[in-house]
Amino acid sequence: MKRRHFLQFAGSTLAVLGLSQTDFLNQAEGYGRAIAQSTPRKLALLVGVNDYPGSIPDLRGCLTDVDLQYELLVNKFGFNPADVLKVSDSEAIKPTRQNVLDAYEEHLVKQAKPGDVVVFHYSGHGVPVKDPDPIYEGSDENGAIILNDPLAGSSLGAPQLPVIMGRTLFLLSRSLQTNNVTTILDSCHSGGGTRGNGLVRAIPRDLLRTGSSSYEAIPSEFELQRQLLAEQGLSPEDFLAARKAGIANGLSIGSAQFSELALDAPFDGFQAGAFSYLLTRYLWQLSGTTRAESVRANITRSTKAAAAAKYHSQVPLFQSAPNSDSLEAPIYFAPPASGPAEAVVTSTSGDQIEYWLGGLSSQSLTLSNEALRFTVLDATREPVAEIEQVSRNGLRAIGKKLSGSGQITQGMLLRETLVGLESNPQLRIGVDASLGEDVNDAIAALSNALVSESSGRSQLAVAAVDGTTPFDYIFGRMTEEYRAELIAEGREETLPPAMTLSLFSPAMEPTPASYGRIDETISSAVNRLKPQLKLLLVNKVLNALSNTASSLPVSGEIFTVGEGPSLPLSGSKEDLRSSAASVEPFRAGSQLRIRVKNSDSNQALYLSCLVIDPAGKITVVYPYEWDAPEDAALISPNSEVVIPEPETGKAFEVGGAGFLEVMAITSTGSLRNALRGLQEISRSADGYVPVDGDDSIGFLGSLLSDFDNISRNATFGVADVDKSTRVVDGGAIAISSTVIEVA
Repeated sequence: MKRRHFLQFAGSTLAVLGLSQTDFLNQAEGYGRAIAQSTPRKLALLVGVNDYPGSIPDLRGCLTDVDLQYELLVNKFGFNPADVLKVSDSEAIKPTRQNVLDAYEEHLVKQAKPGDVVVFHYSGHGVPVKDPDPIYEGSDENGAIILNDPLAGSSLGAPQLPVIMGRTLFLLSRSLQTNNVTTILDSCHSGGGTRGNGLVRAIPRDLLRTGSSSYEAIPSEFELQRQLLAEQGLSPEDFLAARKAGIANGLSIGSAQFSELALDAPFDGFQAGAFSYLLTRYLWQLSGTTRAESVRANITRSTKAAAAAKYHSQVPLFQSAPNSDSLEAPIYFAPPASGPAEAVVTSTSGDQIEYWLGGLSSQSLTLSNEALRFTVLDATREPVAEIEQVSRNGLRAIGKKLSGSGQITQGMLLRETLVGLESNPQLRIGVDASLGEDVNDAIAALSNALVSESSGRSQLAVAAVDGTTPFDYIFGRMTEEYRAELIAEGREETLPPAMTLSLFSPAMEPTPASYGRIDETISSAVNRLKPQLKLLLVNKVLNALSNTASSLPVSGEIFTVGEGPSLPLSGSKEDLRSSAASVEPFRAGSQLRIRVKNSDSNQALYLSCLVIDPAGKITVVYPYEWDAPEDAALISPNSEVVIPEPETGKAFEVGGAGFLEVMAITSTGSLRNALRGLQEISRSADGYVPVDGDDSIGFLGSLLSDFDNISRNATFGVADVDKSTRVVDGGAIAISSTVIEVA
């Protein structure tokens, strides 16, 4: 039970290894007071610690987290750069305990006035310490954050640690004069060390022990608490009662539920807190004022779905102060100062433009290295220029101006308009040390498992897990140790038997339907997994293309026959992201409908709809008559299509429990190559067309070929892009993806 209590008080973190979709809500009621402020000042303190003393494991992504929050707050939420203070290993102010306390007092407490906005973000290790006044039944511990201070004693065996306890964070937050406070902690205290291909942001519980039952905070920590109690006129009894009631002020955002882990993970060219990267990327896409409760609900659904499919099981924990409307207020208690964006210009020099890619998904970063183009928007969101990416280093990229007469300046937002896919997209597979002496054999078998017929190159990029290389999946053995860890996190019902070979998420959680028998050989397992690997590669490419910026005027929703929930079909058109949505799951046995509307008054659009299950299986639900003319898949101007159409008598019924991804593809041209391939598949299919692993690579190739042809016909200036690069133009193609939960 003890591992739970740090998060119950201090938050923990929102760590998500993948968002397969984004849902956006706008203009909700209940945020009146925050918006009513005429010109509230916006203050932020961002703390990141990578370097730890002695045997405490170092982290790699906390400084990136600080940059992620800084760029988001300044360029998306309108914070003045002078009002955002960074305290980290790479800054002038280093993240020692006293420096962080001083910064909180001087930058936040002394400056924030009633009605101002305050953000405190911490990325680093968490640790449980002994609480003299415990508030949780069955535990005498309290969560704490640990900074970069020398540890007492030469052997690192002292049980007293230089921490800032949750008790102290409570009192610091309570001392602020404003209620518009957001506290974000990208840390945890569940376990520690490594997990799969990432690091856990927690000190192992037995790392510094010398026979003591718990770590303890240094005496000066308790002296600070007594000082804060005196300043606030709060008795110890009232303090204890207030702590038991909830957080002190505003909104606290944590990375995970009580027994889950916060990961420090490798991405393509950079390391970051999985929470900080994916939450800030989500917020870059907001088009208008969105309630914190809506953000919570949408990210919860998304991260649960990602965990069920292939990612680390970390679901957000949002806590509001008692008797407050913090969850009804806008996220960060401030409406966005700008619309959706994938990037922001950070500097210019002649025709060379440097920009920050904080709004681009990790899949897009991995696959979109060729012919990636952006539209530059002015303050009124009018396009003034187009740029093409030349190089990228992590989340910072350099582009060149292609067209436009407008001047490009720092702070201008960029929208992705043309994606250039690698000629040979690959699924990245790590081979885990749990295979022991079979690691090299597994690398060889996987490297030869999927070879492109056109290029002769492997479609799997395979390497041993090293903690720094980003992987989509890990191939390994479900050991007794892994199984015990996952059972402790409440995952027993979904676990394969011990000693089976399986695909895992980057955080070593098993992928659905990927394990075999206990005595299976490496070669047999790889052969068995080939169809699923093909499907997962197709899914990766489609997800990299979904929900990117498109100018096609399409919108839609997913709903049930009769009473039930409704969700917007997430798209890239800005007004679609303002749609209201239910957060209720769909009930097993419900009959679903998908409505897609074409608002263009002149042009008809072609439509295809796919449904993808957690194991990667693809089912085509529209069009469902492959021998019909191509025009049967058209949506006329100013009209809509409902799938399945009631008059057909077809039913799209969901069963069981879990998550499904619904993907709608609209385009200005026909997907004729993909249709021909699906006609071949459908000859033996009854009802909706399933695309199995053996068919999926061909289907993907045909689909990308159609995307490329449509884009090159629709886009002026694409002729100079190499023919081996598959281009996808947002002005001709829109791919919308939404995940639904079935209960």
